[in-house]
Amino acid sequence: MHKIIVYTLIVIAAVGVLANGAYCIDKADTRFNYDAKGRRDPFCPLIGQERGSGAGLESVASLDDLRLEGIAVGAHGRHVAIINGQMVKENDRFGALSIKKITARSVELAIEDRNYTLNLQEPEKGNAVGKKR
Repeated sequence: MHKIIVYTLIVIAAVGVLANGAYCIDKADTRFNYDAKGRRDPFCPLIGQERGSGAGLESVASLDDLRLEGIAVGAHGRHVAIINGQMVKENDRFGALSIKKITARSVELAIEDRNYTLNLQEPEKGNAVGKKR
């Protein structure tokens, strides 16, 4: 009898969590309108929710709108880059912006069919990490 009560409580809790996630995903019924401004809604759970695909990069019109923040090696040796706080990979498209190639030090991209290269900035000599004194 004790096991039945425990299982019933677990099922009720799981249904409640799933119902809350579905409520946040389907925003047509919400009474409160959260203006995300390209960020995640902090009131919705992270689990089971699709992530946005870089809405900020879709409005890029020129190279001056982009800032290459970092490059890392992903799965199977593929490079990923962080541009304007958004993780991107080769062949990603965001409006007029398309990512062509990512190397260890640069990103080749196209904006409205014009090719550009963004290079990582060299660290300043006085700000080197792990510098011995």
